[in-house]
Amino acid sequence: MNSSSVIGKILIGGELVLRSPLLIGDGAGETAENFRDVHVLKNRQGEPFIPGTSLCGVLCDWLENLSPVWTTKIFGDEKEMQSSLQVEDVILNGGEIIARDGVRIDGLTGTVDGDGKYDFEVVERGASGALRLLINLRGIHVNKNFNGDKNYSLDEICAVIARLLRRLHDGIRLGALTTKGFGFVAAENLTANLYDFRNKNDVVAWLTGEKSANEILPSTEQTDASPKNFIVDANFRFNSSFIIRDDNAATLKSRKDFVIPGTSLKGILRHRAEYIFGKLGIDAKILNGLMGNSTDDKKIKSRFIVAESYIAPEDFAEVEHTRNKIDRFTGGTLQGTLFTSKPAYQKNLEPTLKIHFEIRDATDAEAGLATFLLRDLWLGRVALGGEKSVGRGTVSGLSAEINFRGKTYKLGANGKVLIGEKSELENFAAALKNFAGGDGK
Repeated sequence: MNSSSVIGKILIGGELVLRSPLLIGDGAGETAENFRDVHVLKNRQGEPFIPGTSLCGVLCDWLENLSPVWTTKIFGDEKEMQSSLQVEDVILNGGEIIARDGVRIDGLTGTVDGDGKYDFEVVERGASGALRLLINLRGIHVNKNFNGDKNYSLDEICAVIARLLRRLHDGIRLGALTTKGFGFVAAENLTANLYDFRNKNDVVAWLTGEKSANEILPSTEQTDASPKNFIVDANFRFNSSFIIRDDNAATLKSRKDFVIPGTSLKGILRHRAEYIFGKLGIDAKILNGLMGNSTDDKKIKSRFIVAESYIAPEDFAEVEHTRNKIDRFTGGTLQGTLFTSKPAYQKNLEPTLKIHFEIRDATDAEAGLATFLLRDLWLGRVALGGEKSVGRGTVSGLSAEINFRGKTYKLGANGKVLIGEKSELENFAAALKNFAGGDGK
């Protein structure tokens, strides 16, 4: 027996559930049959699915950050070792395909940039599909004491698989627009069975399709983001009403919930960041290295991540408004310009909106920018959605939690720091101001 000898298998199963909309495109543009700019990838039966290659790539990146040695042992490398992992495509059941709109905003005017409007398909959240991963165990997967006899141990790889299970349970991001809240999926009903071919019963169980007696459980160890990430989770209430229009001029929904799309939220926060940079005398182009940028020649991946915000409709009342467009020159109404919208009004003072954003591998100055963004949201200086000119979309902060470099800061309704050192948050703000006085100009 040597390092390439098959010594067992690990079979992982479960159900992968979309917690936010998923966009894995088919690479085709607008067609006569489908006028959307981007189409969801589907199989021959017209069912949306997650390719095994996409899932494998995300898990490989995750393990690379955890343990490069085990990345090679499980996913192989280009020169010496083939992959030990087999990943099946995940066919999505209940995969309702919906359309979302996107716009590119001019940072100076805050309006749509030329031909910057586009639309795309996504698989709506709530869809699910069967997850199946198979790892072929070989001699190379046992510990360093492996010498060809039967006294080897599989404990080390089982510990790695336990952490992988926890990662799948906690959720991963797949597909496109992941920094804008799309593609968050989590596994449910996970099982992982180890078939050790030294054991006759395991051999029989594998050949007959039965479960083995050796079950691997998800790790109890947290698999949260790196402590270098500046993470904000904040709760707000709307001061009055908000609207992000759907095709019927009503407030956009995801399933039964109102939704603040990640694309809208990130665009709003980027525009506010440009405003803050402008006030501090910092070149806004520096934001490209943080929030990403795409040109014909170069693409910069964003380190600024937002989540979509889903809002339960029970605390809101939708009210239909009919309005006239106004001639800005005369101040009178324009003929034939009657239009209707249906904003949602909050009925109480309870927290109804949760906003999550984070900066990966944040510097002190970037942490300062995130702090300013939270402050401006908190004080109602940033409006969400449309019809801002009539006062819609402003919010008030009620509570927040910030995690950075192993420390937690908690804010109360009045913005007072309840847990953590207020001076440390102030130091981050000072770091941004110092940046403005140095390399930022």
